[in-house]
Amino acid sequence: MRQKYHLEPDRGLLNDPNGLAYFKGKYYVFFQWNRFAKDHGYKEWGLFKSSDLLNWTFEGSALLPDQIYDQDGVYSGSACVIEDKLCLFYTGNTKSDGRRKVYQCMAVSSDGRKYLKHGCVLETPADYTEHFRDPKVFKGSRQGYFMVIGAQKSNGKGAVALASSCDGVHWSVKGNLAETEMYEMVECPDLFELDGKHVLMFNPQERDNDNDVCGVSFSAYKIMEFDEKTETVGDRDLDKHCRFDQGFDFYAPQTFCDDKGRRIMFGWMSRMNEMQEQIFAAEERNIHCLTLPRELNVKNGRLYQRVPEEFERLKGKQIPLEMPKTKEIKAVFPQKAAFVKVSGSDLDQGISIRFPEDGTKIFYNGSEKVFTFVRYDWVNKTEEQKSFPMEMLYSLELWLDQSSIEIFLNEGEYVLSSRIYSKGEGQTVIFKGMTEKSEIECKEINTGGMHNE
Repeated sequence: MRQKYHLEPDRGLLNDPNGLAYFKGKYYVFFQWNRFAKDHGYKEWGLFKSSDLLNWTFEGSALLPDQIYDQDGVYSGSACVIEDKLCLFYTGNTKSDGRRKVYQCMAVSSDGRKYLKHGCVLETPADYTEHFRDPKVFKGSRQGYFMVIGAQKSNGKGAVALASSCDGVHWSVKGNLAETEMYEMVECPDLFELDGKHVLMFNPQERDNDNDVCGVSFSAYKIMEFDEKTETVGDRDLDKHCRFDQGFDFYAPQTFCDDKGRRIMFGWMSRMNEMQEQIFAAEERNIHCLTLPRELNVKNGRLYQRVPEEFERLKGKQIPLEMPKTKEIKAVFPQKAAFVKVSGSDLDQGISIRFPEDGTKIFYNGSEKVFTFVRYDWVNKTEEQKSFPMEMLYSLELWLDQSSIEIFLNEGEYVLSSRIYSKGEGQTVIFKGMTEKSEIECKEINTGGMHNE
């Protein structure tokens, strides 16, 4: 199940991407990590570094739960470069007599190797429960800094809280930036300006407040206007949103800007339950990975996601297409890591793509305007599917790894991210519904020179 070119540690459990930054010529990707077991019983920050988004060095532990204010876990947060220093902001978790108390904390590094903790910079205000976490910090366009925090109001409903600071050290909460009546919690918010608009990313969560148990949660976004002067947004209603990803496994995305001015995002490629985790990683030392980095843009009122141009260098040998006497086209890959792209005006009429070894299927019904993704359910040993309406299809791009698939439709208008229960090393792809107007590109992914260690 171990991936060939997605980020994952050598052991334990990875979840949320944290502290994404470009600092002194390097990309920094921190992440929630339990290095001791494949469960959520312990939380610290691990770290990957890269100079090119392709070749990564696994640096191991970065922030440990070793202070009184984070003794029960260094939870999710973000990074911001302030006065030429890499400043990490995170939620410190503490528990005593069954009660939780959290602190929004800060750690600072001048070299990207050693991190000095500065302690708590923001305590939970009276208007919120202790479900107050995941600080995302960004510099204002004029002056000062802002922090958005995932929150649960004292009435048990979710919100995104806003705090501001003149120096990035001393913070004051301004109130709720946006709220929801449908969900009991909002996690892992992010707010940024892109292509003349502001994008608020967030993860609404259903909770049983009486028993403090999490239910359904997913990733969403809103395109809006944020007024830094008044510290308000034009539309505060989080119940009006777009789904960030249409697949099975995607959560807690976070973004940053690199030296090229690109808005880059990573997400956690998992929403597995406990039984799925146990079976999926039974023979592995580790579980879970991050998505590929994605460059974001706003177009036609939507958030588009594309794989950065650097990944063109991973495309290797062209895989020949076989055309048997049936109306199908076949390509056989010697390994799972592969790239497939299908494009053409005729795709709007309908298409099907099958991966017989793993049980993965992709369909677009042109008459009903519905896209469907099917994968093998490794717990119940049946099929499970995701479907959603889609008015037009003209491009379909697949990035496959040893145990995952990321599907980009219409140049990133829709994306589906899912883990796949891998069977064998090779991969067969069968296309049906192609015409002479269709173009198919099938290439191996060359991971020989990459470093994900």
